[in-house]
Amino acid sequence: MIQKPETIERSNPGLHWFAILLSCMTVALLVAGALVTSNEAGDSVPDWPLSFGRWLIKSNNFIANVRYEYSHRFVAGIVGVATLLFALWTYRSERRSWMRKLGLIALGGVLFQAGIGGLRVLFPEHKALIAVPHALVAQSFFGVIVAMAVFTSRSWFEDRRPAPDLGSPGLRKLATVSVAAVLIQLVMGAGFRHGAFGIIPHIAGAVVVTVLIVSTSVNALRRHGGDRYLRRPATLAIALLVIQIGLGIAAYFARLAAVDDPQPLEPMISLTVAHLVVGALTLATMLTFTLRCYRALLTQGARSEDASAASGFSPARRAAV
Repeated sequence: MIQKPETIERSNPGLHWFAILLSCMTVALLVAGALVTSNEAGDSVPDWPLSFGRWLIKSNNFIANVRYEYSHRFVAGIVGVATLLFALWTYRSERRSWMRKLGLIALGGVLFQAGIGGLRVLFPEHKALIAVPHALVAQSFFGVIVAMAVFTSRSWFEDRRPAPDLGSPGLRKLATVSVAAVLIQLVMGAGFRHGAFGIIPHIAGAVVVTVLIVSTSVNALRRHGGDRYLRRPATLAIALLVIQIGLGIAAYFARLAAVDDPQPLEPMISLTVAHLVVGALTLATMLTFTLRCYRALLTQGARSEDASAASGFSPARRAAV
């Protein structure tokens, strides 16, 4: 599709790439957090927000499990500063009021996440229960940043006539349910790793997520396989799902094999971290696909003009986007 000059002027490539960078930084933060959990290093630094009474710890403190816990805090601090800069840039440069609000929501999310992390340190006796909202806020924050990357992308501003979404259930609804299921499944996984509950809820969730992603992607490819805008994330979601299932099975059996080990060892650590990362990437892919469905598809029986107006892309309102 040829992009019109005014579309290029309305887009903000700098903010878009900052959103992508912040998304990658958030994945790095998720990896750092997974390393803390996988190495059972969550109680290695006893105080918060300082670490051993300092912002920058001494080199002789940066040993054993402290390396994982302190690195997690350090990366979290970098992500927090980057989110503040991103929110300020969004607030100053975006003409869409809802985008400015999303930037503030992202900033509030990272601050709230830091507070939950502090509670995890200060109340270790409740660490298993605190881990669940900690994981929920972390993945939700990641989702907000990914969504903002989609909303600032050049493809989001392209002129396109929404296509009818023929078939039942509608892809919009199916994709939305899939995103919610993936998010819940990621939280279930965190609860299992922290001992809040057993493996059965996570396995049941995996079955539900598998059915939903396969159903959503297959329907997308059948109905709109010729539309690259929808085909690419749908295909990627299936590929990530296959990898994720394999990693989940491998991580579980590695955990069973290491049950008598005095401390977590490889390959259980790497498999668990990889499982979490691919899960987050699956969430990002399904969220991107869902937002594109709302941008590119009509609900059954809706008129193109009505859908454009509802999503803020009617000719009359296009200049305000």
